[in-house]
Amino acid sequence: MIDRLNRWLGENLCWLYLVAVIVTAYEVVMRYLFNAPTDWAFELTILLCAVCYLLAGGWVTQKDAHIAITSLPQLAPPRVRHGLKLFAAIVGACAMVGLAWSAWRPGLRALAIVERTGSAWNSPAPAIIKPLIFVAAVLVFLQLFVNISRLVRAGPGD
Repeated sequence: MIDRLNRWLGENLCWLYLVAVIVTAYEVVMRYLFNAPTDWAFELTILLCAVCYLLAGGWVTQKDAHIAITSLPQLAPPRVRHGLKLFAAIVGACAMVGLAWSAWRPGLRALAIVERTGSAWNSPAPAIIKPLIFVAAVLVFLQLFVNISRLVRAGPGD
């Protein structure tokens, strides 16, 4: 279920990046061709990209597609490589617990008071992004938990 949820989020929310490109192109045309810049385009682009970035973490974790230095583990024998993958997943899971723990209260507070940016547009982006940090950490943690259980069941030879 976690695999399906993270895959669905990763494959479907990526369209928000296209919306961000369209919004940015609109802003460029309005600013430089019509000398009429918008108050909202920059903040909306940041919000859209932040939502995509945060909620794609579980999908990237599922695909084992995070940026990593892989030259040393590739040189290691299968048993050591398996141990390194397991160690990295456990460290990652601990980091996600810490991130979720740290993001919980600020996320609730931002949501409760509908925190705003304070800019000219004054969007509620912080009230969206801060709780999503907690959600993203939980999704990545759950995916890491699934990955760890698969690694333990598979053993070093697979």
